[in-house]
Amino acid sequence: MKGANMEKKTESHQHHHYILPTSTACAVGGALLVLTFITVWVAGIDLGKINFLVAMIVATIKASLVGMWFMNLRKDRRENAVIFLTSFLFLAIFIALTVTDLFYRGDVYVKEPWVASVQSKSRFKKPWVSTPELVSYGKTQFNIQCAMCHGAGGKGDGPAGVALKPSPRNFTQADGWKAGRKPTRVFKTLTEGLGGMPAFGSLPSDDRWALAQYVLSLGPVADQDAAADFAAIKVDPNKESAGEEAVTSIPVDVAIERMAVPEEKTN
Repeated sequence: MKGANMEKKTESHQHHHYILPTSTACAVGGALLVLTFITVWVAGIDLGKINFLVAMIVATIKASLVGMWFMNLRKDRRENAVIFLTSFLFLAIFIALTVTDLFYRGDVYVKEPWVASVQSKSRFKKPWVSTPELVSYGKTQFNIQCAMCHGAGGKGDGPAGVALKPSPRNFTQADGWKAGRKPTRVFKTLTEGLGGMPAFGSLPSDDRWALAQYVLSLGPVADQDAAADFAAIKVDPNKESAGEEAVTSIPVDVAIERMAVPEEKTN
């Protein structure tokens, strides 16, 4: 009696393997091949924001065919089917949120999203010629832009400059200026950067000229500019101003990251 009960219990726990008919396997396999062809074909067509949605729909159909027939999930227990279908619910939520983001985020796929061209017009006449007004304005800009690294007195002892290698330039000294101690040379360095110092081309032309005049006023008399120096920065010294120019702006964190790269000592 006990043996009969054990036999019945064993039979109740036996799993019956389902054999997928060959015709069904071929039909499902053919459907997968067609869907694969559709995937490759659609990949060569620009549907804009719908591309992602189409790709996800095709992939979901293919995964469903594999799961339901080749993995035999349609013959599995009901609780497993609930779990499987629930995963599709979360997939649908993911697709809905992603599609919403793609449709309403705007065009953010640009090469350099921080770059912005603006126009600046000089307010000073011949800013390459030092004047008390220009030097005073340069000091104000220096305290904003440069004092953290170069120090309030321009001696290269600012709190942020301690971690920089090489250390920031000491403007009170005449020696060691890689680009030279001329207004045009300092202006060019501020515009393009040099060594470990990043470019400050985002600043208006007035600010860069004023900074150049101020830092040069901290040390011995600066060298005089020659015609070739003006030509190098495309400025006509016979005109009263440098005119309008397009400048490029970058975020402060990008500039700080570039400043931290070890390079040769700079202006």
